[in-house]
Amino acid sequence: MMVISTIAAGALTCAQQSVAPLAPASAPQAPPKNVPIVPVAQPATVPVAKLALLYDEIPDATIARRAEAVDAQRYLLIYQGCDPQAVRTGLIDVEAVIREISNKTANGAPRWGMLDFEDPFTANLQLGVDSPKYQATSASMIATMRAVRTRFPNILWTFYGTPFVPYWLDGKNWLNATPEAKSTLLEKLYKVYAPLAAEVDWVSTSIYPVYDPLLFEPKTPDLVRAHGRAWRTASVGFAKILAAGKPVIPTVSPYWQPNGVATAGTSVPEAQFIEDQVEPAAAAGADGVAIWTGVGYGITLAIDGYAKNMPQDETLGTRVWRAAFISEYLDNQPPRNWSDAVVRATLVRKSSNTILDAIRWIRLWQPKETTP
Repeated sequence: MMVISTIAAGALTCAQQSVAPLAPASAPQAPPKNVPIVPVAQPATVPVAKLALLYDEIPDATIARRAEAVDAQRYLLIYQGCDPQAVRTGLIDVEAVIREISNKTANGAPRWGMLDFEDPFTANLQLGVDSPKYQATSASMIATMRAVRTRFPNILWTFYGTPFVPYWLDGKNWLNATPEAKSTLLEKLYKVYAPLAAEVDWVSTSIYPVYDPLLFEPKTPDLVRAHGRAWRTASVGFAKILAAGKPVIPTVSPYWQPNGVATAGTSVPEAQFIEDQVEPAAAAGADGVAIWTGVGYGITLAIDGYAKNMPQDETLGTRVWRAAFISEYLDNQPPRNWSDAVVRATLVRKSSNTILDAIRWIRLWQPKETTP
């Protein structure tokens, strides 16, 4: 079993340099020997102005131009909804994806692009390389990525959440899990994700917030934050090793998202956004961060009152988005008519400013350069 050791400042770079070239998809590779793969935070050495700063959307075009003025770039996000059968099959209709990209780039394309196929793709990958479901899903994802990169070579492509490092391991969070359990898991995940990492242009593990520490007052908010930072640092450090020199730009979010303990759709305070998401990413060697919000879809759900089913509505559907928007942007006053043009304009403007604020927070955060 691989020995886990603490990585001092600068050791992560050495670890990256010692990683052997990744094997092709048909031959999942074992982790490189004698490389510590559970990094801890180290002093940030890259000034924030040099970090790539991406965002999925800013609904107000005028505010989006203000974001671009501080060198924030939009990335094209292709959701699996373009292929309705994917959720059932765990396979991707390549032509459906290409059609969706063509439609969304008819008037120009950004430099960065992301394919977001999660259900059941993440679950199938986590089964491990010996699983037939893993093999079929992985082969489909690789074929799709190769087709997309060939058809749209001027866009830099990745898969969302690749790699995915679980927050919980054997009933314990990342900080409290045993070194042996971490090592065993990461050796497995290296084999799982190495073939995919070999195909993408950049690597984007997902590290946006899971637990809102304010909901754990007064007992454990600081501990909750420490646990989250440890998991994010390890996730980005592991992604750096998988990337083998490619850019690592994890997804972060200025909104609390579902699947944790938080009030989904409400905004994350500045200190927690920077200290608990951006700083751990930079400390682990990230080349930037990609902001994800999904707020445009949230506005559509709030205005139109549409949700596919009750489980979706309970996680981040119409009911949840409306409650969040009432709290965040409508002074706790539910509108008489959600379809009112003034309501829509208010949500567009205020949500766009939330995203712009997050971009400004990152640009104003200036970690000190250290002497090598």
